[in-house]
Amino acid sequence: MSLPFFAEVVGGLAGRAGETPPPHALRLRLEELSLDVRADSAGVIADLRGYFPEFLEERATGPADLSFLFLDGPVAEPPVALAVRPHLPGKRPDKERALDLPGRDGGRSGGRIVRKQATGMLFAFGRDGGREWNVAVGPCAAHRNQLVNFICARYMERRLASGWALGHASGVARGGRALALCGFAGMGKSTLALHLLARGLDFVSNDRVLIEPAAAGGCLPRLHGIPKHPRVNPGTALGNPELAGPLARALPEASRRAYAHLPVAELRAVEDKFDATIDGCFGSGRFRLAARLVGVVVLNWTHGGAEPFRARRVDLRGRPDLLEALRKPPGVFYLPWIIAGRARLSSESCLEALDGAAVLEFSGGADFAAAAEACLDILG
Repeated sequence: MSLPFFAEVVGGLAGRAGETPPPHALRLRLEELSLDVRADSAGVIADLRGYFPEFLEERATGPADLSFLFLDGPVAEPPVALAVRPHLPGKRPDKERALDLPGRDGGRSGGRIVRKQATGMLFAFGRDGGREWNVAVGPCAAHRNQLVNFICARYMERRLASGWALGHASGVARGGRALALCGFAGMGKSTLALHLLARGLDFVSNDRVLIEPAAAGGCLPRLHGIPKHPRVNPGTALGNPELAGPLARALPEASRRAYAHLPVAELRAVEDKFDATIDGCFGSGRFRLAARLVGVVVLNWTHGGAEPFRARRVDLRGRPDLLEALRKPPGVFYLPWIIAGRARLSSESCLEALDGAAVLEFSGGADFAAAAEACLDILG
């Protein structure tokens, strides 16, 4: 049985809003690229404006580089039968279902429909008939984080198609010099980034970074971020004395009161997540999206370990185990026919993108204060 064309399916999802965009809109500026976001809900746009204050472009002119359409409403059934996607170890089974649809033009046209099973949100993205689509349908107002992730993923795909590498890391910077902080799950890369912000550094990115190789004749690659704020649990916000002041602002007052007297061990077990907006916690002007990448820090330590903290320089070509802490395969919101042959997805191409940046391994017992000092030494 042949599949319908992508334009037919996404056009049905968008309805009349696909031809006459709704009036509620905002424009984002991410470095040199502009993103246009439109929604049929004024509340959705107001919520996103509050999330992206440092990236709003109030007097935008001309067409945007990327456009999004968000249609708020009840959970809708997918317009076509979607397939269960394989899940990674440790991830929830049947987290997403998806289907790739052909385009009328064949070749590199076509798109993908994705359904988030837990929320019922539907996402459609791709290109067909000379038009690019990035559409979200469902209870958008209740799931801002999924809208933010969708915007960031589609932006990152555009960057990967330019020959950049994708990294699983946080990023911080000082004076135009940046560090990428990576580590396997639970190592604390986001927490280390927050410790460094508390010491005056700027924020580049949380959990995902993009690495632009040095230009011909250049000596350092560039680290690029996405406009996504860290999400913290009460243990991070209240259990670290150095962070308790700024991060307490991320928690609603009722939550602060509820968690105030819990021991640190119990705090860390609480699963609630809160957006620690950079401007709200650390002040405006602290979120930058790019800087020269002078170093990569790999957290390979043990929480509660008896060994002393150690920082040593390593060569990732001889430590493929550490390289895997940084490399991040694209997920369901990246179209393979767009980035194939362009993005730096292999180990070797990732190493080439990092050429010129120092790499340090932090091992022994986890010590955020000592790690922050070592990071400042690298930048200094």
